[in-house]
Amino acid sequence: MDFTHTWLPFIYLYGLGGILFVAGIIITIKSGSFDLNRHAHKKWMWILLFGFVWYLMMHALMTWAALDIIPVYTVPIVLLGLVAIFIIVTLKLRRVGDA
Repeated sequence: MDFTHTWLPFIYLYGLGGILFVAGIIITIKSGSFDLNRHAHKKWMWILLFGFVWYLMMHALMTWAALDIIPVYTVPIVLLGLVAIFIIVTLKLRRVGDA
């Protein structure tokens, strides 16, 4: 498969989508709806950013696996590693919020 059928849609999806995602977050911060000084809002910022990276990585890994760049079993291993990172950071954020 060539670049226009594999990576161009990926770049469009996460490039334009990422720009709109970041613009939306900036708008909510500037409007005062999203205050990063509040613990709950920091937690939601983490969830939003992690969710974007999660889908980006899942899509990229599956594309690489489909193109035989990486073995298929690498996909769930990397995604489980990301879940572990999410849990660790979430627990640390919870401890900071409780203190």
